[in-house]
Amino acid sequence: MLYKTIWKLLKANKVNLVIGVVITLVITFFYSQSIDTGNTNLQEAKILILSEKSSPIIDGMTEYLAETQTIVTMEEPTQKEIDDALYFQQIGIVLFLPNDFSETISAGQMPTIDIQARPDAFSKAVVTQQVTTFLQTYLAYAQSFPAEEAMAQTKEVLSSQGELVLNSEYSHRMGRLLSGMSFNLLAYGLFMSIFSGFGVVNLAFNRKAINNRNQVAPVSKRKLHRQITWALIGYSTLLTVGFCGLVLLLTRNIWTNATGWHLLNVLFFLITMVAFSSCMTAIIKNSEAIGGISNIFIMGCCFIGGVFVPSELLPEIVNKIAAFTPTYWFIQNNLLIGQNLTLNAAFKETFLFQSGILLAFAAVFVVIQLVMSKDKAYLR
Repeated sequence: MLYKTIWKLLKANKVNLVIGVVITLVITFFYSQSIDTGNTNLQEAKILILSEKSSPIIDGMTEYLAETQTIVTMEEPTQKEIDDALYFQQIGIVLFLPNDFSETISAGQMPTIDIQARPDAFSKAVVTQQVTTFLQTYLAYAQSFPAEEAMAQTKEVLSSQGELVLNSEYSHRMGRLLSGMSFNLLAYGLFMSIFSGFGVVNLAFNRKAINNRNQVAPVSKRKLHRQITWALIGYSTLLTVGFCGLVLLLTRNIWTNATGWHLLNVLFFLITMVAFSSCMTAIIKNSEAIGGISNIFIMGCCFIGGVFVPSELLPEIVNKIAAFTPTYWFIQNNLLIGQNLTLNAAFKETFLFQSGILLAFAAVFVVIQLVMSKDKAYLR
């Protein structure tokens, strides 16, 4: 009878469950479709070249890059506009040419070019090499020819273009990165669904009328609490299996030998989610506060933890604050798995350390619940 009641309460929470599933499904689908792991051709980079002056050497370099890359233009952009363009993938690489760019080359020296790129811009090395090749070739001819002829010779020599093919490890690495990003989404969809389930059930059983009736029930409060907890753990486990199955289905074309490590990371995060949800819903008896945690706290932790915005793009102070949330360490483990092609001893040591922090969060939540609980019988 108890489990039927809990099932009915969870069915009443199906809206929040569907929201989490839909969000995870949609974003994971786009992640899984964003790369063809069998394609070894390097995608064109979107390059923004910023210079306060114009000169034949800058125009020549721009034309050379445009043969293999995409040149993007922006009218006197601010740094914020550049950051936004990088985040929304309107550009991938920015070349900041110094004011004395042309003068430095005319003096026979290589200029220093500042480069800003997206964290996942794998073509940055290629673009850097192309710029270096063009400038070094031009400087070599400029020692023996006038500027115009040196430019003509440079264009002629570099006119022969070969096809750049990626190492097979590139596709493998991209598959691992995208797989990790897909598992990151569980931090929101799964966390919200589990916490909402705990909230609905515990709020219902903590109502004064229900609580008074349970005081005279033949089942002890300790046994009743244990049955509710196990029912919610079963609910959380089924949700986790379903969500993981969904992610694995959508990312089946980019499975790697690291998938098992992602699943192990999800298991550690599940323990933490259950401990947090049980603790908060046992202490907080207000439905508005429960809703606030579900809609604001969990969403906020996911945002600063790196679920929706990569940690590399967030300020350092934000990452330091995020380190006080379990979501951050779940994401860090996924990044660790995705970025390491070799699962060596150093990887395992780091993974276990970060997993230990996740389990430490779970232990803290359990202790807080035991200390704050008003049910003295439960503490015995």
